Amino acid sequence: MNQRGTYPARPRPLVVLSQGPGYPASARSAVLLHFGSLMNEITKETKQLVRLQAVELERARLTAALKALPAEVAAADTQLKAAQKRVADTEAALKREELLRSSHELDIAGHKAKAARFRAQMDTAKNAAQASALEHEINFAETEISRLEDSELASMEKTEHLEAERAKAQELAAKLTETVALIRARVGEQDLEYREALAALKAERETLREQVAAFDDGARLRHFDRIAGAKGTGLARAAGQQCSGCRMGIRPQVWNQLRDGVIAPCESCSRILYYDPAMEQAPAKTARSVSHELPGPVERKQAGV
Repeated sequence: MNQRGTYPARPRPLVVLSQGPGYPASARSAVLLHFGSLMNEITKETKQLVRLQAVELERARLTAALKALPAEVAAADTQLKAAQKRVADTEAALKREELLRSSHELDIAGHKAKAARFRAQMDTAKNAAQASALEHEINFAETEISRLEDSELASMEKTEHLEAERAKAQELAAKLTETVALIRARVGEQDLEYREALAALKAERETLREQVAAFDDGARLRHFDRIAGAKGTGLARAAGQQCSGCRMGIRPQVWNQLRDGVIAPCESCSRILYYDPAMEQAPAKTARSVSHELPGPVERKQAGV
């Protein structure tokens, strides 16, 4: 916008504020007539543009939420599979311990049989060397029996620990199974809800875009689309002589024009600026203004105070 209050040639002007004295009289009259016709509709058109931006933001939010739903189900499934794997791992470990103890039982039985046979042969030993060899075999068998029995006892203790761990894993897996079912049901409902809301927003968006485009041959809508595509939003409310989009200050001349009902692009971020008096906060009362509101001596005397 230049000093005369007009939009630059690129992008196309959204609202022509005024023209200089060198402008042809006929064209100047046409512009004034066109501007006068816009003034009665500017509030309506601005509200449509505000609503369009709200629809676009809500569509973006719902689209992101819709895309996140499968990830939520996948995360729950991952937790359930981890719990189920833990159950399977503990059951496999229990099976290994059971097989280990069975093997130990067979080995212990074998060593006991050998020790008994060697003891029987001690009575028929012909010399000291044979007796010493048999005694060595008996000691070895007894040592192995003792080692295997200790290992079997350790296996039983480990089995108790694994059984407790399996019980916890099974309980967790059962809870997660129920949770996943609930999440799937909720996600299914949300998916339907989001899609219905998006369909409604799409229809409203198309209607709003047609209405905004019909206002000035689509110049304002094209500007809005270009800025929104680059910055996420193409419209910003002017408040406190600042652009609410980029927080940069607004020149007094432009601020006064905005307060008069004109829309203009922000000179910093190019968002379309509008002023909404309904959103403006009432000025805070100062001590001086409050003192003026208090009754004076005459009023207090008349009131009998």
